[in-house]
Amino acid sequence: MKPDQISQTAAFIAIKFYGLTKDEPYRSLFDNETIAFYDHLVKDLPAPLNRYHKLLNKKWLRPLFQWSEELLLPGDLMHILMRKYYISTMVDKLKGEYLQLVVLGAGFDHLSARCSAEGMTCLEIDTPHMAVLKKKLLAKQNALNENISIQEGYFLEQNLMDVLNGSNITPHKKTIILAEGFFDYLPEMKASEILTHISDFFEGEVHLISTAFALQEFNAFHRFVFKTGVRMVGETLLLNHSLGDFEQLLENTGFEVQGIISGNQMQQEVMRPNGITLPILTGFYLVQGRLKKSRKKDQKLEHSTLG
Repeated sequence: MKPDQISQTAAFIAIKFYGLTKDEPYRSLFDNETIAFYDHLVKDLPAPLNRYHKLLNKKWLRPLFQWSEELLLPGDLMHILMRKYYISTMVDKLKGEYLQLVVLGAGFDHLSARCSAEGMTCLEIDTPHMAVLKKKLLAKQNALNENISIQEGYFLEQNLMDVLNGSNITPHKKTIILAEGFFDYLPEMKASEILTHISDFFEGEVHLISTAFALQEFNAFHRFVFKTGVRMVGETLLLNHSLGDFEQLLENTGFEVQGIISGNQMQQEVMRPNGITLPILTGFYLVQGRLKKSRKKDQKLEHSTLG
């Protein structure tokens, strides 16, 4: 994605989420505040994207929309819904202990707006165009406050350390790093650099939440559809490793994997008990990791020796 363009993938994630949560059983998985956030956001998206707000308000049209979305890539809609559900649940469990939230490639996500309103220090980082647009959209919802900062960061050209050093985030506080659909669009060297900068910057505990797509687990046709759909909106999947490779990337940059949630687990825990019959993408995972304490001790020892 170019720095002066809207992220079509981020926009359609918001649109698909909005469309699904117009109906049960999807709506009851989320609180009214979250539902209202995406309702207002989709309505305020730049034209022609905002037309989906009126279209998806038509009850008879929503099943047709779902059918068309599931036709070529079954499971895409539910992977969006489930990642929003699980990530929101994870952050809710952590936010009493963790005082800061950093959202990498924030897109149109709602969590920093909600958490900042509750007193949590939040930083969203996105491309210049997206950062400006997100500020405008949050301002329309009266969701901007002193606890939230939205900064420009085009990581194919910029350095995360520079962004963090000039932000409202402090190194010693416990921090959640959210990378939802973020690393997939970066080359491995850049993803490794960003993870290393996170490890180098923070002195307090860091809890990383990231999506991971193991495209090798897709069948050949679904892999083609997934990649083609991303290319059609001007973006390219670059970090399409296996799940094991992604775990190794985290390990190599100072993180230890704390938990992995698969689509199958999401089906068993949430979808089936709530009567959701739509499939979910094979090869989609949520990964949680923390900075290794031994890594931080080694860094402090190195700094003290150099000093």
